[in-house]
Amino acid sequence: MESDQPATPDFEKVLQDHRALLQLLEKIGQVLSAGSGSTEEVVEMLGQLGDRLVKHFALEEEGGYFAEALAGAPQLISRANELLHQHPRMSAEARKLIELSDKVSDAQQWWKATRTRFEAFRSELLKHEQLENSLLQEAYQRDLGAQD
Repeated sequence: MESDQPATPDFEKVLQDHRALLQLLEKIGQVLSAGSGSTEEVVEMLGQLGDRLVKHFALEEEGGYFAEALAGAPQLISRANELLHQHPRMSAEARKLIELSDKVSDAQQWWKATRTRFEAFRSELLKHEQLENSLLQEAYQRDLGAQD
């Protein structure tokens, strides 16, 4: 059975990276929800999230992930650019998640504030990723439809 998604190495690399990012988000969410582990462990995972996100966005931007898909759907380029322009802000927001460790001395307050900020960030990131996926699906569907 053929896939509607391209089998280019860049696409596969982005897809694998996307899965790893989602796994890290899930792991952080579980630790924060349970209030388990140490604050140092959570801060380390949040740091990994910031690093992984920067690499993930760079992979999307530099790997031609959008360019290839949008070649047959130029009408979608402005939407793609809007999503790409969100990357620097979202990377900065991910890095800000670890700043609370320097500002909050009460452990209970730290867990609550970190959980709240993380949940808001995760929600925004997942929405962003879903919009990227929808855009790419639309681009490939238009491209495939043009070939019929």
